[in-house]
Amino acid sequence: MEQEHQQRTSVRLVVVDPELDAQCDRVEQRLLVPLAGAPREGCDHALFADGLAAFRRVRATLAEAVARGPRVWTPNGRWEHEGLRVVQLPAEETDLLYALLRELSGALVASPQPSGGVAAFLGEVSSNGESAAGLVGALARVLSMVDLAPDADTEVLFTALKAPGSEDVRLSYAQEEAWQRLAHRVTMLLTESAPLHRFLY
Repeated sequence: MEQEHQQRTSVRLVVVDPELDAQCDRVEQRLLVPLAGAPREGCDHALFADGLAAFRRVRATLAEAVARGPRVWTPNGRWEHEGLRVVQLPAEETDLLYALLRELSGALVASPQPSGGVAAFLGEVSSNGESAAGLVGALARVLSMVDLAPDADTEVLFTALKAPGSEDVRLSYAQEEAWQRLAHRVTMLLTESAPLHRFLY
């Protein structure tokens, strides 16, 4: 049973940034809560209700990881890279959120039906002044952040944070360079804009 649990849990490197929190708030309150709160004809309401619950569990796991540590410092020990954490997330949680994202992405290009459905809901969202495509895109960005595709930089930082023997981690200069490249990547994922100074010390 323990082996099965390990197989279904993925250990990931995540950057829990205030911008990620803002995106999560937007997705939860403006997209997932309305979808889960009002069953609609032609919709898989269970998917939306389960997706909202999974989304909240993922957020709770991220918050716990930030509180748990370890704290990560620049090579000179003067600046902390807050929110850079190794997190264990059950694969079924992210799988469920990807399924929800596929459902919503398909609805974006579907014609609204007179009886309602997801496409009609997204149309209502747009008519209320919120961009449905923007909300679905925000969900996609959140998922890309909690499921970062591994590369050489994530591998370097993952190894640094998993090293035993210290609660705090002071990065080497090579590891700091990996962090700066990751910070650039994360900012592009979250904001679709140039890197922000908040990451660059």
